Amino acid sequence: MDVIFVINQHYPYGMAGTLRIKLFTEFLVRKGASVNVLISNQDNALNSQSGSHNGVNYSTIIDKKIPKLLFYLFYPLAVAFKILKFKKKNHKNYIVIYGNVDLYTLPYVIIAKISGYKVLLDIVEDYGLTDESLSWKGKVNSWFSEIIMPYGMKFIDGIVVISMYLDNKYKVMFPDMPLVKIPVSAANLSYESLIQKPSSEDLCFVYCGSFGIKDGLDYLIKAFDNVSKNHPNISLKLLGQAENEIIDKVNSLENYNISFTGFLPDKDYWKAIHLADILCMTRIDSPFAHAGFPFKLGEYLATGRPVIATDVSDVRYYLDDKIDIVMAKPSDTPSLINAMEYLIKNPDKRDLIGMNGYEKCTKYFNPEVNSQILLDFINEI
Repeated sequence: MDVIFVINQHYPYGMAGTLRIKLFTEFLVRKGASVNVLISNQDNALNSQSGSHNGVNYSTIIDKKIPKLLFYLFYPLAVAFKILKFKKKNHKNYIVIYGNVDLYTLPYVIIAKISGYKVLLDIVEDYGLTDESLSWKGKVNSWFSEIIMPYGMKFIDGIVVISMYLDNKYKVMFPDMPLVKIPVSAANLSYESLIQKPSSEDLCFVYCGSFGIKDGLDYLIKAFDNVSKNHPNISLKLLGQAENEIIDKVNSLENYNISFTGFLPDKDYWKAIHLADILCMTRIDSPFAHAGFPFKLGEYLATGRPVIATDVSDVRYYLDDKIDIVMAKPSDTPSLINAMEYLIKNPDKRDLIGMNGYEKCTKYFNPEVNSQILLDFINEI
């Protein structure tokens, strides 16, 4: 089996989308597949333009340092060259595209299909519902995707989705299309087998990930600031590259128990979340947040620490309030305050909730299990 994964993300080091694809690709390599990753955007300093990582070969379509006009002119030709280069005669050739059919992915879809590949989409968001402010290029791409998607689906052989919302959406739109739902996977599920944290009267709340509108940092910061006035022994760490607006908001509160770590390399990041006392996932109540699924939730549960999570998307489908996690209403500061107070005042419940969450993680968010679902789906196409 030969599989190409196409992403408009960094590889092999990057954000949540990168990690989802990385777990899939490395699993397939372990199962004997030949895997290549093609990248449209590789402009961060963490990654080289091409190379090999854990048996997976990756390369960039075109170095974006060239003039934009040349980039857009030669992009379809570069896509065709790569797809034909990796195609093997008398082999099963598949291409898995991360995202919808849009301006970046349409050349892959058409050229791969004409070349004899089976073409799959891995859809994790509904970008037509996004809360974030898009650039003009992002707006054009989103508009184009909405228009071209029904026509582009004629070239698609199967769809992978991450949530029940997306599952229902595409089953209605394309009832005859093979489709499978694969939720998030926790890359840290086996990380140092639940490292023991030294006992302490102090409690550290941790948030990590992106700092967009959908992530609800405003509500988390307000809730923590309120709770910390009655509990001076608690702290909040915000992991990741924070936006200036969030930093200014924290500075205006003069709450010295809130700190930022900035970007952390993988090794330091995994250690930081495993040493947390309580982890927070605070997505807001919006159509966009409900359409996807929070990637970080799986990683949080894999630590064995108690997790506060807002009731968005499929969270309630997998997890039970005050059994596997402590649930809060999205976009609701008082509800987050109640969730924090519950875990602060019930230390005997924290370990139990954390371990129950870990068990659910091994069941639903296990990268080996979820990657096997993808492999089985590919074999059925």
